[in-house]
Amino acid sequence: MAQLFKRNELVTVPHFKNGVTLQFFNISFPSTVATKLTTDFTGFNTAGTYTVNPAEEAKSPVAKVLEAIQARVSIEIIGTPYNGAGAGRDIRIGVAAIGGNYPSDQYNGTGGNEAMYVYLQEIVRAAGTASGCSYQGVDITQVTITDFVI
Repeated sequence: MAQLFKRNELVTVPHFKNGVTLQFFNISFPSTVATKLTTDFTGFNTAGTYTVNPAEEAKSPVAKVLEAIQARVSIEIIGTPYNGAGAGRDIRIGVAAIGGNYPSDQYNGTGGNEAMYVYLQEIVRAAGTASGCSYQGVDITQVTITDFVI
């Protein structure tokens, strides 16, 4: 019978998943997102509050942030909104980090090393700036991302 030996395998608890280290980040929104996990056209249809681009503004702010992050790293775990910085404003995620946590590097290509969480915050805020709108009233250009250590 054939066998597979993993001579250099290292299990690091509690954040180890099938040979991939999970690095965790905390995402803090400027206001609550606990009820904004799906597209909501009612703000436009009934209150007329979506004004710039109704089809875009109705999208979930959480989905837009995760979409921007997913363009750079593989999200493996998404937590539920909790009351870290305020009622339902924070969400924790775990991303795949092969070979250990992402080191500081020149992720944005402009020189100077930066931590991965700083880079993820930059791309999320840039996505909000590029859209020119808020999502269900949440301005993702104000999102803060920090390292989270388990």
